[in-house]
Amino acid sequence: FFFSSRRRHTRFKCDWSSDVCSSDLRFLNEAPVARSGTWVALGMFMIVSYLGTKGGTGTTTLAVNGAADIRRMTQRSTVIVDVTHGPGDVALFLGLRPRHSLLSALDHLASIDPVLMSKYVVEHECGLHVLAAGDEYNRPGPRDVDALEQTIRALDATYDFVILDAGASFTMATAATLPMSDVILMVANPDVPCLRNLQRLIDRVKASGVPDERLRIVLNRASEFGVLSTAQIERVLGVTISLSVNSDYRTVASAVNSGVPVSALRESELNAQLDAIARTIIASRRDRALGEVEGAEAHERRAEM
Repeated sequence: FFFSSRRRHTRFKCDWSSDVCSSDLRFLNEAPVARSGTWVALGMFMIVSYLGTKGGTGTTTLAVNGAADIRRMTQRSTVIVDVTHGPGDVALFLGLRPRHSLLSALDHLASIDPVLMSKYVVEHECGLHVLAAGDEYNRPGPRDVDALEQTIRALDATYDFVILDAGASFTMATAATLPMSDVILMVANPDVPCLRNLQRLIDRVKASGVPDERLRIVLNRASEFGVLSTAQIERVLGVTISLSVNSDYRTVASAVNSGVPVSALRESELNAQLDAIARTIIASRRDRALGEVEGAEAHERRAEM
């Protein structure tokens, strides 16, 4: 049994709320046309991975809120998958108690029809779907790699956005899923141990077959007193920090205790910074779609010659 890797191509028409409408969102709402006036079939899909440089960096916090914000801004089908090596916290952060888990899906993969994948997914009140981690330690493990790849392909054929919380362990399962991702957000804190791991992890991720242009570095808790500045980090490591998120433990704790994303609480600086991450992801899909349109137009010009 094998899930097809063919991704869906479709055109949507949605009503965008005025507070989140932007050129990026309007672009996704309106499929462009080629010079001939025919519609170009754009791939309405994206796989995004969040990978922490070490435990405790806030990877799950950013993954959960990133997924919820994408769902809120675009109103497109979005699922977050907890692929953490061992018990994960995605469902806990959203106040969910799912009956099934990712491990359930992996163990019954041979009997799952892609359209029945929803059996293993639970929906949060914000509209985000969640495929939670199992309770077993050391899984997903090496024997789960093939099943994990097929499960992600099945989800990718069903949802517009698939968000992966990969945790902070670079396992065989992680190495298999990262090359499937269109964007990888590497989460780091501005402290020496974390930044040392970041430098090593970047090399390891690239070695797994991920091109440099898919990587984005997110500096979490950037406002904590006594930490290295963004400019210092970029100069020493020779990398570009794509996004920064300030430390706001009180707001994050309130959201987790309430089982809701940060966007459901009062407006805050943290809320705006999390929105910026979601908008960056949406914009990257817009840019890829533009490339597809340009490629289609170039093909038409060659055909006319």
